[in-house]
Amino acid sequence: MWPIVKRSQAVGTSLSWQTDAQLVDAVERRLEAEPHVDWRGIALKASDGVVSLSGFVHSFADKMAAEQAAAHVRGARGVANDIQVTPQDERSDPEIATDAVHALRSQATAPNVTLTVRDGFVTLDGTVELMHQRVAAEAAMRHVAGVRGVSNAILVGPGAASPEVRS
Repeated sequence: MWPIVKRSQAVGTSLSWQTDAQLVDAVERRLEAEPHVDWRGIALKASDGVVSLSGFVHSFADKMAAEQAAAHVRGARGVANDIQVTPQDERSDPEIATDAVHALRSQATAPNVTLTVRDGFVTLDGTVELMHQRVAAEAAMRHVAGVRGVSNAILVGPGAASPEVRS
C-alpha cells in the first residue's frame, strides 16, 4: 500500500510528481520548440512547481510567448515572468503610440480605450463591454515594435468611443 502524501508535504515537487529540475528541463524543451521565441537569453528556475523566467528578449511578444509556453508545461503551478524587453531598434514613444493606436483599431474591438506610452511601456485605460475586448486590446500591443511592456487597466462594463493618445 502506498503512503498518502498531502500536497503540503510534497515540497520541491510539482503536481505531476516531477522534480523542479525536471520541470525546468520540460520548460526548456518547450521554449526550444517555440519557433517565434529566441529563448537563448532566458534563464529558468523552479521552486515547488513555480517557474521563474528571467533574462532578456527583443520583443514583448517573445516575453509573453515564453510565459505562455512555461505555463502550459505539465506540472507548472505558476509562472513568475521577470524577463526584460530590450528592443533591437529603439523607437520614440510617439512612434510607438501611433502604431499602438493603429493596432487597436485594426485588431481589437475596443472603441473606448485610450493609451499612454512612457519609455516604451503602454498603459491601456478605458471601458469595454466584454472581457474578450479587454484581452484583445492587450494582445494587439504584443506585436507593436518597441513596446517593452503593457499595463492593462481597462474595465469591463458599458461604454463606447474611439482610441486616443494621451501625452
